[in-house]
Amino acid sequence: MRLETLIEENYDKLNENDLSVWNYILRHKKECQTMSIQELAKQCHVSHTTVSRFTHKLGMEGYGELKIFLKWDSREEESFDVREIERAYQDYIKTLDMMKDRDCSDVSEMLSKAGSIYVYGTGAVQKNAARELKKNLLFLDYLCNLIEGRDEIKMVLEIVKEGDVFFLFSLSGENAFVNELTGRLKAKGVKIISVTKVGNNELSRLSDISLQFYAHPVLKGRCNSDVYMTAQFFVVNEFLLLKGLEYGRSEE
Repeated sequence: MRLETLIEENYDKLNENDLSVWNYILRHKKECQTMSIQELAKQCHVSHTTVSRFTHKLGMEGYGELKIFLKWDSREEESFDVREIERAYQDYIKTLDMMKDRDCSDVSEMLSKAGSIYVYGTGAVQKNAARELKKNLLFLDYLCNLIEGRDEIKMVLEIVKEGDVFFLFSLSGENAFVNELTGRLKAKGVKIISVTKVGNNELSRLSDISLQFYAHPVLKGRCNSDVYMTAQFFVVNEFLLLKGLEYGRSEE
């Protein structure tokens, strides 16, 4: 597993100092392989205990394990097949065609009956997509509550009620935390709308409405880390806006 994957899976746990450390590592991976924890902390303008806590948040035993991951990354030989450009293009086209042809009145009807609306994304891209959805829903006269992290999730679970709607953005649809959250929300009578890549994933199966897009790994390294094109999250968002505007016009 690559460091990028660990960051994605544990993004909610990271604070501003953690992200500062990560951004430095990302830009100086080779140099960090030989740095002591004190040297890295100095470069990041944080304490060495901050660096140590950062590694623990990623599930590591300490700084030594972080350096092992850095060495693995440096040895990874990734090759790129130029045919992936056409394949990625086809993913976009198929997603556009699917969303163009999809009747989204089920989404519009669910939103029109909702008590409160919430949205949560599992990683960095998904969180940006969640923010974009919140903005788009304002154009449809819906106020959407953006959930930024796991601490907020705990609070929301105390106040959600039957008839509320929860959007969940997850690439794989197999994120354990999100799927557990989905089960707890459904037990309270909350309606779930998920956005994932195409496939028979658990989140899609648990959802009341499943919105999917085409995506495939365009790059794979030795550590079994897949790289996806994820602009399709935003394609789905834009079509939800367009279809919502169309639904509103038909109801006039």
